Amino acid sequence: MHHSGSIGGVSRSALAGFGVAMDEAVRADIPADWRAAWTVAEWEPNVALSSHADGTVATLDKSPAEIFDLFSTARSAPANTYYVSPTGSDNDGQGTESLPWRSIWKAVEAANASGQPAKVIVRAGEYGKPTNPSMFIAMRPTVDIAFIAKGGRVVTGTWDDYANPPKDGTQTNCYGWSVATVDRVIDLSRHDADGFHPDLLRVDTAAICNRTPGSWAFVNGKIYVNRHDGKAVTNRNVRVLRSGGGTWRFDAPTSVYLGADDTISGFDTIGGSASAGFHYQPTAKPGSMKAVVVERSTFNYCGSDAINANGTIIGDLHGLALFVDCDASNNAKDGFSGSNYGGLDTDCHLVTVNCRSILCGRNAALSCNSFTLHEDVVGADFAGEFGRTNGGTIRCVAQSLTWLAGTRIFADRGDIVLGGTTPPGAIVANESAQIWADRVRIAMPPATTHAHADNAAAVHLRAMPPLRSAPQGTGLVDNW
Repeated sequence: MHHSGSIGGVSRSALAGFGVAMDEAVRADIPADWRAAWTVAEWEPNVALSSHADGTVATLDKSPAEIFDLFSTARSAPANTYYVSPTGSDNDGQGTESLPWRSIWKAVEAANASGQPAKVIVRAGEYGKPTNPSMFIAMRPTVDIAFIAKGGRVVTGTWDDYANPPKDGTQTNCYGWSVATVDRVIDLSRHDADGFHPDLLRVDTAAICNRTPGSWAFVNGKIYVNRHDGKAVTNRNVRVLRSGGGTWRFDAPTSVYLGADDTISGFDTIGGSASAGFHYQPTAKPGSMKAVVVERSTFNYCGSDAINANGTIIGDLHGLALFVDCDASNNAKDGFSGSNYGGLDTDCHLVTVNCRSILCGRNAALSCNSFTLHEDVVGADFAGEFGRTNGGTIRCVAQSLTWLAGTRIFADRGDIVLGGTTPPGAIVANESAQIWADRVRIAMPPATTHAHADNAAAVHLRAMPPLRSAPQGTGLVDNW
């Protein structure tokens, strides 16, 4: 659990003892106009920034769990506690610690039936499409729930396990089997320079797949896979991510927590629905503000060349969404996205702390952002790492207000080469959006957009070196 005065569970003094050079923590000052728009009475960001050789780390005044507890008893004092485990059974289990269920959705079903706040303890392991929150498409939470990972990483996603497939009789370099849908195929036996499993190349026909090592094809309800090393295809070395179903999906105005009671556990989401890996968008406004708090979790590999899915979407939340130590990278569209387009008159707030979102916009999608706010959302990022995205790394529009402190932004690629109109840009304020950037580090090539403001928009800079390239747009770019 993160605590004030510690970084990732390690104290500043301990880091210093290991020879890590740390600047004195600096309290981030809240922009006055941003603070005036913040309407969450339960908690207001109170952030200290500490710089070191590799960047900046943000420390909150409360842990994520403590902040969630200000809104709900689901974690601290639940009416019911349910247990889920890879060794459990949906048929013979009872949702107890000694007789857990196999599927996460079984615990959601029981919590909904009780009508009371619940805690769901999920043992480490893999939860593919039949057993994970993909069933939220038909079984979405209607009560406050705290999902607690225990004993390590809980891996959820949009894959189905498959029997060891045979070699195809015609395309003899390929292994093939029947499957309803395919989004993308990843190689579990390798990691790229960013720590992701590389995608196999999608090709149009089985014949092309047969002569192209490291590729796959989906033809007439059958997938063909030709590994780069010629090895047999198994669940251990190839993961086939499918569309439909989704993963974490919420449409009732409830409070939700994803986290752990220790420093090693958390949730890893691989693949997502047509919208996102984590999609919270209620269809009604609650009487009181709700909280969505997620820590030490990842939302990667969402979407495909045909489906523009985000890592996360927070839409029409009346309250606070807080992501701490999370990763929303390697997705077809955006990383962290907040919006208020449902017409519910909600006050949506999105805050990310020590998070990362890189490599979003992997295919032909346009205007792909690491962090984006829409309508009148009030949001902030503290010590995030955002870059190598297509269409404006930090791009906020309409009447949104964004506070950046200690954020690192680098190497946005724009979307012009994909047929769009957005040049490479680090900080982009469109329409009448306002962005405050405090101690933000921008690493962009010359002759690209470091800061852009539309005519009615503004970007305010503080404690930053001069921009390498002049501000763009006809709006205000100044110091505050």
